[in-house]
Amino acid sequence: MTRRADDKDRGPEGTAGGSSPSRPESPRVSTGPAGEHPSLRRVRLTPFWLDSPRRPIPQPPLVGAESCDLAVVGAGLMGLWAALLEKERDPSSEVLVLEAATAGWAASGRNGGFCMASLTHGTGNAIARFPGEYERLEKLGLENLDAVQQVVSSYGIDCDWQRTGEMLVATEPWQMEDLRDDYRQMRALGRDVVLLDRDELRAEVDSPTYLGAVWNRDGCAMADPARLVWGLRRACLERGVQIYEGTPVRRLTELRGGVGLTTPGGHARARRVVLATNVFRSLVPKVRPYVVPVYDYALMTEPLTDAQRASIGWRTRFGMADQANQFHYYRLSHDGRMLWGGYDAVYYTGSRIHSTLDHR
Repeated sequence: MTRRADDKDRGPEGTAGGSSPSRPESPRVSTGPAGEHPSLRRVRLTPFWLDSPRRPIPQPPLVGAESCDLAVVGAGLMGLWAALLEKERDPSSEVLVLEAATAGWAASGRNGGFCMASLTHGTGNAIARFPGEYERLEKLGLENLDAVQQVVSSYGIDCDWQRTGEMLVATEPWQMEDLRDDYRQMRALGRDVVLLDRDELRAEVDSPTYLGAVWNRDGCAMADPARLVWGLRRACLERGVQIYEGTPVRRLTELRGGVGLTTPGGHARARRVVLATNVFRSLVPKVRPYVVPVYDYALMTEPLTDAQRASIGWRTRFGMADQANQFHYYRLSHDGRMLWGGYDAVYYTGSRIHSTLDHR
């Protein structure tokens, strides 16, 4: 949910005067109905990051027959990274990416923009569930984040990347004990972490409800997720990856020496296939029982005024999250908006995925 200017105030590339016929429409659900509270009348229920004049014009769909060394199904972060890594390792490899809609239109372009090193949802959880492997998992997670940052830098991806870290805050006394444990564990692993008491924390974010925090300064970066996806898409195209958007894969067929992929307008034959479709119904039936879709909801404010920013005393663009079981996460965008999300991970009966569930 985003407070933005009315559509009539926007034109091509975000200027006045109408819309660009060649640019894909932003995925838009509805506008706040008349009669709501005055503060909600200009709310637009649309994925904020995707509602951008930087959104690239879609690649044409697959028509006819293609063959390749590697076919990737899905043009989100996982799919595009798989394609890019393949071309980096073997520039002669023929790589196809088949995307049902447009690059990043689903979860990859609709998230909080926290790019985190943790592979295990926190050090404490890693120690509890993977006691013999947590040190290795923590090391791999940090190496992965470093590698993401290197790709952003080397390909010149303009996604507002800032390695500011994440602040985990306590609002109850018992949560401070957990944070102290996390701090000791992360320090033992050599991480760049700081334990803040109430006064030290209020110097960073002026909230009277916070009792303290752990600031993990190297384990998280803030980014614009849609622009990160679009930057990877550009890098793939420049490396010679063939990307077909508007091309859902309907069926996989085992062939001698490869796999067949059937789409509405054609088909492809690949020696290998990467399925990067996240929670959407897998093309491999035996995988389906292991994937459960859940919805997470977030909102984005208008840009805060200088007075509003001063009133909350939020001075650095780190990410934040509380320690409740149903936790919230929040951050500032590059233009001074506040993103607020979390509380529930919502499962809909029957593992439903539908555009009508995109907002609450």
